Amino acid sequence: MTAPAPAAGTSPVGEERHASWLELFFDLVVVAGIGMLAHLLQEDHDLGGLALYVVAYTAFWLVWACFTTYGNVAGEGARALPILAGMAALAVMIAAVPGIHDEHAQAFAVAYVVGRLVAARPWRRTTVAVDLPVVQALTGVVPWIVSWWFDGQTRYTLWAVGLGIDLLLLLTLSGERLVQRAQERLDEVRERRGRGRGGRRDRKGSAARGRSGRAPAGHTHEERGRGGRRGAGGPADARGPEVPTTVDAAVSDVPHLGERLGLFVIIVLGEGLIQAIDAASEAEWDRTLLVAGAGAFTLLVGLWALTVRSGYAGVALLRPAGVPPRSAWFLHLVTTGALATLAGALGGVLDRPARALDPGELALLVGAFAVHGLVSAGVHAVLHDARTAVLLAVPVVAAGAVAWLAGGTISAAGLVWVLSGALLVQLALAGRPRAARAPAGAGT
Repeated sequence: MTAPAPAAGTSPVGEERHASWLELFFDLVVVAGIGMLAHLLQEDHDLGGLALYVVAYTAFWLVWACFTTYGNVAGEGARALPILAGMAALAVMIAAVPGIHDEHAQAFAVAYVVGRLVAARPWRRTTVAVDLPVVQALTGVVPWIVSWWFDGQTRYTLWAVGLGIDLLLLLTLSGERLVQRAQERLDEVRERRGRGRGGRRDRKGSAARGRSGRAPAGHTHEERGRGGRRGAGGPADARGPEVPTTVDAAVSDVPHLGERLGLFVIIVLGEGLIQAIDAASEAEWDRTLLVAGAGAFTLLVGLWALTVRSGYAGVALLRPAGVPPRSAWFLHLVTTGALATLAGALGGVLDRPARALDPGELALLVGAFAVHGLVSAGVHAVLHDARTAVLLAVPVVAAGAVAWLAGGTISAAGLVWVLSGALLVQLALAGRPRAARAPAGAGT
């Protein structure tokens, strides 16, 4: 039986919806997933390992985003079973990460496909998720299915191709055009079924009138468009609901979406704190560790202040709902990916904070930090906020230059303070952070 379609995600006037207990429970898989992906990054951070990490993270994020969209749009009508099934699929993906290079790659791909198919199931065929169309557009899943019959580099390439298709659809599909095309298909279905139903009604009506002089019950004019299942479904019968006349454009509950995106960022930063604490527990407790620990804590607090307290969708200093939901989704993927990389790399260097970083570790930490900062600056530049773009970009570039000039002599403790210093400068120039939204609370 087809699940009820999610309705437009709007809250009553004056009422703001917060994350429900089900949504918060679902986010537990994010906690586990970010931690496991961090270990994957620490074990292999050369070019090939980094590429596989990016693919795995994007796949994990995309499944999470699909179910988050369902919960956001459906609101209190969201069914627990699909979300719990998505949680199980994500759990299998996470468990497969340590063996993603060999024997568990197949399980990762199968769980991803199952997660995407389950995420698409609750939506009616007459409902269009305009803000995250890949929820229903499953073209990008096909390369993942094909990868089941391949291994090695070919398999990972197919994964990347599938994700590339999804991201292309996210960036290029017009919501207005999606609704228009869906409406055209619905009109065609209604017209075709109306003709077929009309022919059967004429024949049956003639026979009935020959016996009773009136049309049989259950075949009134209004019921010609009824289908055997909800939406634009199967053959019409008298017991089925009517086929809708118009397509429902499912739009996001923007305040609730901002909270859900912010919770993900908090989880990523929390994983950075966990990685730093775990590394400190194995390090020699001396003055250098104290300096490094204070720097790592300052770094994470600065990122929280810029991206959660006074940011949106992982973008520093962006006002709440400062970009459309479609753009917010893509920006969230990029910014949280950079932050997750930074968080994972922290755990790999703070166990011996006095040692000089090798070029790969240095490039990973500085690169992730720079991607986040420069993407945030770029967003403000596009929004014609030149002042904020400059105050975000200049400290990031300066920190990168200092780290580059220090080369192989800079230690982990030194680098975290270089990066933290850039954030402190940004916060000082930006002034007191703007309060973004009320803290998350459990909904009904």
